Amino acid sequence: MTESFEHFKQIYIDVFTKNKLEGFLGEETIKKFYDFAIFLAEANEKTNLTAISGFEDTILKHFADSLIAVGAFPEGASVVDVGCGAGFPSVPLAIVRPDLKITPLDSTGKKIDFVKSAAKALGLTNLSPVCARAEEFVRDNRESFDVATARAVSRLNVLSELAMPLVRVGGRFVAMKAKEGECELAEAERGIATLGGNVQRVEKVTLSSVSGEELERVSIVVAKASPTPAKYPRAYAKITKSPL
Repeated sequence: MTESFEHFKQIYIDVFTKNKLEGFLGEETIKKFYDFAIFLAEANEKTNLTAISGFEDTILKHFADSLIAVGAFPEGASVVDVGCGAGFPSVPLAIVRPDLKITPLDSTGKKIDFVKSAAKALGLTNLSPVCARAEEFVRDNRESFDVATARAVSRLNVLSELAMPLVRVGGRFVAMKAKEGECELAEAERGIATLGGNVQRVEKVTLSSVSGEELERVSIVVAKASPTPAKYPRAYAKITKSPL
């Protein structure tokens, strides 16, 4: 990707303004996102990290999409991003919310290596990537985070059992879903309650590109009302075979 910063900046401003993300239009913020876009594109040529390419798609489908629920993260919160992949929403959140202490979590080594390299290149000291499976990571980190989040990982009835045990009582789970999110919530509500959660709110957002493409998104915020029973999470095979 060889496009100039000025070209990136104009697309970024157009996309973020169109999607009511005007709070993130500072020059330094835009420059970090530009550097990340270039870093991602160059790494993606060597390792398959994402199918999304080009400035407009990257800005809309990775950057803006990662920030649709930015207001659901309390000031100074410790956050675990379950199944972070190539750093979404971890890296965009870290750029715009330096107050957050974020642990990007993924079981794929090459993706965590990329996030570590990106954090170093961008000077993001609030990122502490970890390579581990969520159901194993929880053994030493049970109910130790203010917020667990996940974007584009698995169906909510599976994802909840991986994420909720990591959240302290009084914290929250923020699930960032596509338009099927409401349907997924209907099948997951009983399991969420079993895990100690209480659905706080559901927010629907339509992301729009400069060229007119629209993406329906659903953010589900679950409050952690009571401790998760010690038997959860189960082994991943059991979670997927028999979701709560």
